[in-house]
Amino acid sequence: MTDPVIRARLRALDRCLQLIEDALASGQERVTGALAQNLHQLLGEAGLVATHRLEGRRVDRVLDDIFALQARLLGQDEENWSG
Repeated sequence: MTDPVIRARLRALDRCLQLIEDALASGQERVTGALAQNLHQLLGEAGLVATHRLEGRRVDRVLDDIFALQARLLGQDEENWSG
C-alpha cells in the first residue's frame, strides 16, 4: 500500500488502538471524557468522524469499531464504506 493518505489514516487508527489498549490494560471499562476527546482528535486526524458519542461507551466496543475502520481502510470490508 503506497497511498500516503491511507497510511496516515492507519497510523492515526493505530494510535487510537494504543489508547484503547492502555485503557483496557488499566481496567477501564468505559470511555472517559478525556479518552473520548483524544480519540475524536485522532479520528479527525485520520479524516474519519465518529458518528456517535464515544464518552460512556464500553471500551471493548470502541476497540471493535476501530478494528472495523482499519478493515475498511485496508479494503477488507467494502460494505458501507464511503471513505
